[in-house]
Amino acid sequence: MDDIEGMFAGTPYLVAEDDASVARFSIVQDRSERSREKSVAVQERIATEGQELFEPYVRAIRSRLVAESNKIEGYEWTHSQVNEVALTYKELLEAPIGSLMQAVRQDSRVYEALGLYKAHEIADEWARTADRPYEYEIRSLHELITYGESYAGRYKQVENKIGGTNLRTSAPWDVTLHMRELCDWWQGCEVNPALEATVLHAWLTHIHPFEDGNGRMARLLANMSLARNGFPPLLVRSQVDRGQYYDALARSDDGDILPLYDLFVQILNRTVRLMSRPDYVREIIKDRLLSTVRDRYTLWRPLPDQFFRALSASLKSCGWSVLLQGNPDLGSFSLLAERDPEGNSWYGKVVDGNRVPKWLLWYGFNSETLKDLLGANTSYPSIFISVRDHDPQAIHPYRPLRIGEGGVEEIVLRPLEGKTVLLRSGYDVKEVDITTAASIVAHALVE
Repeated sequence: MDDIEGMFAGTPYLVAEDDASVARFSIVQDRSERSREKSVAVQERIATEGQELFEPYVRAIRSRLVAESNKIEGYEWTHSQVNEVALTYKELLEAPIGSLMQAVRQDSRVYEALGLYKAHEIADEWARTADRPYEYEIRSLHELITYGESYAGRYKQVENKIGGTNLRTSAPWDVTLHMRELCDWWQGCEVNPALEATVLHAWLTHIHPFEDGNGRMARLLANMSLARNGFPPLLVRSQVDRGQYYDALARSDDGDILPLYDLFVQILNRTVRLMSRPDYVREIIKDRLLSTVRDRYTLWRPLPDQFFRALSASLKSCGWSVLLQGNPDLGSFSLLAERDPEGNSWYGKVVDGNRVPKWLLWYGFNSETLKDLLGANTSYPSIFISVRDHDPQAIHPYRPLRIGEGGVEEIVLRPLEGKTVLLRSGYDVKEVDITTAASIVAHALVE
C-alpha cells in the first residue's frame, strides 16, 4: 500500500486501503501496461504502412478527437465535418497561429473545430519533444481553443459551478496556486502514464481554472501525456462513454481516482483493439471502418431509443425514472459482436422517486447462458442489469445481481423480428414487443 500512496503524493487523490480496492488498482495497472505494449507494437506497424498514408491518417484521428471532445461539451460536430474543415483550411493550419486566428475569428462555428484542432496539433508536437508544458503554456493552449472570448487564456474571475452537481471548484483567488501545484506535480511525476493522464484530467477539471473550456483542456492534456508514452489517443466518445465518464469524474471529485482510471484504461484498450485490425489505417482514412457490420448497426440503432422511451413511460407510472447514459457506436457494437468486453458501456441509470440511483442497465456481449439457450450469438448486444452497491468500500457503484434480486437478467433488442425483444430470467427466455418488455423490466426493478 505504501507504493500506491507514493504514486499519489502531492495530489488530491487516493485509493482506498481495503484489499479489494488495492487488488482492483493492481489489475488496472497491469491492463494499462499491456495496453501500452500493444499500442507501441500496433503503431510501429502503422508507421510502416506507407508515408503517403500518414498525413491523412493523423488528420482523421485528430478530427475524431476534436469532434468527440466538442460533442461532450454540446458543440455538434461530426468527425467528417472536422476533417473537411481541416482540409479546407490546411494552409492556415500550417501558418503562424496569429494568421489562423485572424482569418477565422468572424466565424465562431469554424473556430470551434479549428481552434481545438490546432491545439491538438501543437500538443502532439510538444509530446514528441518529451517536455511537459508549464502553466503559462497551458494558458496559451486555452487561448487558442477559446480565441475571441473575453476569458481566452485567462483564469476565471468569478466562481463557477459545474451543471448538475454540487461540486465547489477552486475559488478564483486560489486558481493560480492550485494550477502551480498541479504543474509542479506533472513536471516531476514518475507514475504509470495512463495514471498520469487520469490524475491530470481529474485534477484540472476539479480546479476548473477557466470560465469555459475546462473539459476540452483536460482531455487535450491527458492525450498529450499519453502520446508522450506510446499510448493511443484517449477517445472519450460522447455517445458511448458520457454517462460513465461523468459518474467517474464525480467519484474523482471526492478523491477516489480508481473509477476514472479504470474507465480510461478501458477506453485505451478499446482503441488498441480497433487499431490492431489489418486494414485499420486505410479504413479510417476512407471513413468506412467496420463497414461489414454497418448495415446491422444501422438496423439496430433505433431500437435502444425506442426501448428507452417505453421504459421511461413505464417507470414514470411507478414514480421512478431512467437517465440515459449512452449507446454503443459502430466500433463498440462491432467489439460486442466479437464478444470483446472492451465494447461494454453504460445504457441507463434507474432512479427512484427521490432521484436516488437504484439500478444500472449496461451493454455487454451475449451471456454464455443465452448462447446455450439459443445455440448461437444473436449478433446484437445484450443489456444487463446491475444493482446499486451501498458498500462504502465498493470499487464500482454497481454490482452484478445475485439470485433472486431481479426478475430480468438480460435484454436483447433485435431488428426485423416480429417480437423485437428477448428477455432472459435464469434459463427462461421470452420474446415480447418493446412496450411489453419495458413494462416487465420496469415493474421487476421497482418491485
